[in-house]
Amino acid sequence: MKKLGRVIPIALAVIASLSLIGCGNEPQTELTPAKKACIEMMQQVPVYYDEGFEFWDVAALRSDADLEELYQIWYERKADFLEEKYGLASSGIDYLAQGELLDIIKVDYNIEALRGKIAVDFYRDTAYEDMEVWKSEPSSDPQSVTGGWVLAEGLIIRGANNSNVDDYLRVAGGDELSMYDKNAAALLDKLPEGIMTRISRSSYPEGLLIGGMSVKKEEKNVLRWTNVYKFGSEADVKSADAEKYFKGIEDEFKEAENIFAERGEASLFNTFTIQYDGEFVTWSMLIDEKYMIALLFYG
Repeated sequence: MKKLGRVIPIALAVIASLSLIGCGNEPQTELTPAKKACIEMMQQVPVYYDEGFEFWDVAALRSDADLEELYQIWYERKADFLEEKYGLASSGIDYLAQGELLDIIKVDYNIEALRGKIAVDFYRDTAYEDMEVWKSEPSSDPQSVTGGWVLAEGLIIRGANNSNVDDYLRVAGGDELSMYDKNAAALLDKLPEGIMTRISRSSYPEGLLIGGMSVKKEEKNVLRWTNVYKFGSEADVKSADAEKYFKGIEDEFKEAENIFAERGEASLFNTFTIQYDGEFVTWSMLIDEKYMIALLFYG
């Protein structure tokens, strides 16, 4: 029998300790509940998920009346299916993270009720005696139900395929590395906390190790979009390829602002800034909520 039941409590203890320790003997600012949840969830996503990691502070998004339109689109894309088919109340979701086809949901829910819903299409994998794992039966029918679940108190893991659940279990069991490492930790320290955070790994421009973005409300109908890149060294940041890449981004936004001005229209984004700090590059701007919705969900 595979025993993984103690993994989640141990991981929670490790996350709690992150608010008390830092690099060397330097004091570390206490982590907010949302930052702790983001780190905890990132520690459950395999490092090899190339499409990266996306984290939503759903409770903050849902409770902000100024972000009602953004929340509605989020609900339709991320939660409507779970509510309609499995009765999972979206009002109970605090945080949701996604890594490719793996969903990690921190939610207040009735585990017995959900178990009854998924038992119709999934079977309990009893190989995991300390965890509640459900998987779909293999089938050649393209219309058949696929995927799997891991149910725990206040936590749901959902994979679009059985393999995604297996990926999660390997990471939880310590057999695979997670997306959260020293580079991801350093990047998160640079990203402002907001309603959404995205992390991905890329090798372009040359020398880039990891990049991320966050979206934070600045004022009604206006969001701040921040992008941070961590390179292997300051020399990589100053390379010709990197300079060309970031100059291209800056030029594109300036050109777009000029087009809006020539049309006599209010720009959908403004106040573009870019900063260089050692191996980090950060650019940000203020962006209209409707345009941010298009980028997040329709781009």
